[in-house]
Parts: sequence; structure tokens; C-alpha cells
Amino acid sequence: MPRFRRFEWDSEEYSDAFACLLRCSTERSVLTPYLTQQIQQLPLQSAAADWGAGTGDLTQLLVQNCSPIFAIEPSPAMRQILKQKIPNLKLLSGDLLTAHPPVPIDYALLAHVLYHLPDENWTQILRRLLDFQSPNGQLVVILKGGHSGCNQMLEHFGAQKFDLMRQITMHADRFSEFDLKVDQLLATIHTNSYEETEKLARFMMCDRSVDEFSRPPDEAEFVNYVTTKLWDPALLRGGWDYEVTVCTLKKGTKPRQ
Repeated sequence: MPRFRRFEWDSEEYSDAFACLLRCSTERSVLTPYLTQQIQQLPLQSAAADWGAGTGDLTQLLVQNCSPIFAIEPSPAMRQILKQKIPNLKLLSGDLLTAHPPVPIDYALLAHVLYHLPDENWTQILRRLLDFQSPNGQLVVILKGGHSGCNQMLEHFGAQKFDLMRQITMHADRFSEFDLKVDQLLATIHTNSYEETEKLARFMMCDRSVDEFSRPPDEAEFVNYVTTKLWDPALLRGGWDYEVTVCTLKKGTKPRQ
């Protein structure tokens, strides 16, 4: 049987699927007001960073209250888009493991980036980013919730679901000096064609590498799952509900143990 067909992260197919995700998901309608409220409470001229800024849709929320604004984005194509979209943005070289903001950061975003790094490294990465925060700074980490429809699909095919809070809880001692606020925002992916539904499901499956599946699915198994679990032929619509985990870590509000 043919193996499951993957999108390469730097391909046009992957970019097209990401654009489709933004069109079909209600996430931005709940996430944007949430982040805007946080950002509006910051003092003017707060230093900000977007770790994994992509094309800058969320980075733009920082413009009115924050300066300087640093963006960390390894993709050359996305860096070009960022510079055009936000001319005063300061692009830093490197990635989550190597970039060094030159000033303490008051507000930092890490939105939907950890999928591309090993789960067991998440807490180490978060600790690194927190080291760049100012004494009253906050780091906002955004990831799909552990019980989302796309996580259920990953588990069905033998891959571990993405679960930010599980990783933080397992290593709670590494965050003992931080206040932790967690909110779950409700969102939905709604598609109007089978083609969109399959494209988004394939995109989500590609968040896990081939060797992270106990038995990589073949193409027919994947198509059958999408057809029976994620697409309703009678109503001609598809998709799934999911939660968005928003985890805010504030540095310096608890004494070091």
C-alpha cells in the first residue's frame, strides 16, 4: 500500500495548507482579543519579542504598545514578508536555540512553534526564553490543547499527542519561581469541501515526523480516517473542535525556592 504522503515544511503545498488553516479556523477570532487585552496593559515602549514570528500576523498586535519589537524567524521567505509588513521590526538571526535579544524583554510570544521541536526539549527551551525576560516580563506560549481533534488523530495513528501542560507539570520544579496562568480558548476548524478537510488533516499529521509514529499510516488508512471521522458527506462540511492552550509565565513574581 502507498505510504502516507507528507507535506515538506518548505514546500508550496505546506504554505497553501497553512493559509487554508487560517481561513478555516476560528482561532484568531478568540486569540486576537485575548492577546490584545494583555498587550494593552503593558507600559508604553515595552520591549517585545515574537519567537517564531512567521508572517507577522500576531507580531502586528505588538506595534502600538511595544518598542523595540524583535522577531525571530529562520525562514528567509517569511523574514522578507515580516520586513515588508512591519518596517520597524528588528529581525534577529538564529532560532529558539541560538537567537539573543540585545535587551531584556517585557512581553514575548511563542505561538504554535513548539510542534517543530522534540517534546522533551520544551521545558529547556522555555527556560532559555525566560532568561531573556525583564524582571516583570511575561512569556506567552500558545499551543493546541491536549484533547483537540487533531491530537486524537495523531494518537489514532500511534503518535504522541501534543500536550504543553503535561510537559510543564512533569518539570514543575524548573518553573517554581514563576507565576503560571493557563487559559483554554475554544476554537473550531470548519471546512466546506472534502479537499480542504484532507489538506488540513494532512498538515496536522505532518507536525509529527515519520519516526514518531509507532506504525506510519499508509495513504488509504489516512484517507479513510478523514472520510469517516472528519468529513460529513450528508452535510457537505468537515472539521473539528479544539482548544487553544495559552500559558503565560511571569518572571520574578515568586521568590526563588
